[in-house]
Amino acid sequence: MYTQENITIDLMTHFNKRRLRVLLSCFFLTYLITGCGMYENQGYQYSRSNQNSTQNLNLFTPPGHHIETDLVHSVQLNRSGNPSSAPILQLNQSQQLHLSFEILEFDSRQFRITFSHHNPDWSRSSLPPEFFINGMDTHILDAGQVSRVHRPSYRQYSYQFPNNRFQFTKSGNYQLQIRDHDNGDLILQLPFFVTENEGDTRSTVETFPVPRQNMRITHRPVSWYSLPDIVDQPFFDLEFYFTQNQFWGKLREADEVDFSDPDEVKFELSNQNSFVGDYEFLTLSLNNLTQSNPQIVESRPGEYPPTIYLTDDVSGFSSSRSIQTGRYGRPNRDLTAQYANVVFTFDPAEEISYGQSIYLVGDFNNWMINPDTELKRDENLNRWQTSSIIKEGSYSYKYVLMANNQVDELYFDDQFSRTRQEYHSFVYMRDSSEFYYRLLHVNRFLSDS
Repeated sequence: MYTQENITIDLMTHFNKRRLRVLLSCFFLTYLITGCGMYENQGYQYSRSNQNSTQNLNLFTPPGHHIETDLVHSVQLNRSGNPSSAPILQLNQSQQLHLSFEILEFDSRQFRITFSHHNPDWSRSSLPPEFFINGMDTHILDAGQVSRVHRPSYRQYSYQFPNNRFQFTKSGNYQLQIRDHDNGDLILQLPFFVTENEGDTRSTVETFPVPRQNMRITHRPVSWYSLPDIVDQPFFDLEFYFTQNQFWGKLREADEVDFSDPDEVKFELSNQNSFVGDYEFLTLSLNNLTQSNPQIVESRPGEYPPTIYLTDDVSGFSSSRSIQTGRYGRPNRDLTAQYANVVFTFDPAEEISYGQSIYLVGDFNNWMINPDTELKRDENLNRWQTSSIIKEGSYSYKYVLMANNQVDELYFDDQFSRTRQEYHSFVYMRDSSEFYYRLLHVNRFLSDS
């Protein structure tokens, strides 16, 4: 166990070693960017409060996450050959990520692809592209494949990376940007990770059946990280995070860390910072767009695009009990698969007060809270409705309550359910020579129930 004396000695040794490195680095960086202070503010010594102001509204997604929802549909980003995998690459390996998306129009477009490197809180790191990419840092995506269906027609675009034109040279958090080649407009920005796979992590989830104040089960993920040789000062250089169900915008830093074992670090979340253990999703199965589908009560194929009405969802009674992997759903990638205007009908089972709003979020709208998917009350039906353009496939979704500009994502969920939750742990190391966060290891694990 570290004593106060041990920590004091380590602090003195650590800072004496770093003093020379920092002075030399600042001198060198003054040449490059006119000031060491500018460099620190820009990247390595980021402020944890430097979050996107809209993050309260889009709490599921990282700051900067962007999808031009009127234009882009059926987004997928996963490891090639594994559609349900998280978008995580191992550095210096032959793995690739596969990006695909569709534009609901017949005419071809050309797009420009770039990448950016980020800190654990998704603020931009100080590394320019030439520091984390070996090869071309801008790529062109064009043509696309035309659908074999109409009303509407669409083009499917696909891209695999890294490839023979470039490789990533640094680990960490990344974002991919897709811009319209003609006007430069950003149409798509998605997160992914590159890990060094250094060390090893084993993890478990502690379940506390004693309900919180909101009557929900608590999950506390706990991990043990075996230290690799590259880590000299784990107490100073390492940071640990967890996330639930691939909601990368909700990365939580471990606030209980034990460095007493010289070969292994234990890290976990405190009770106050724990995850909800009975987080729920609804499931949409659009294997076909006719009334033979048990989820469809009415179909209007003559409309453009065809309109379908789903069976009513009722608060607290319809959630799926199966684990949900991936946050982009499973759109049917076949070019004969069709799109429809899908109408959702919801009974919240209690009055919605003035100033409160209900939003639909899911795989098909990339978990972004958008005015287009705010539910409106139909007085004749005594229900709430909204719609979204969705391709045939399978998706997870849920309804959330907005009140006082804050999102309550659990308001309509079941309680005391036993759905398994998916977790990832992340181990970062601060690189004091190049001033960025290295992602040493990522571990995926599941709760028991």
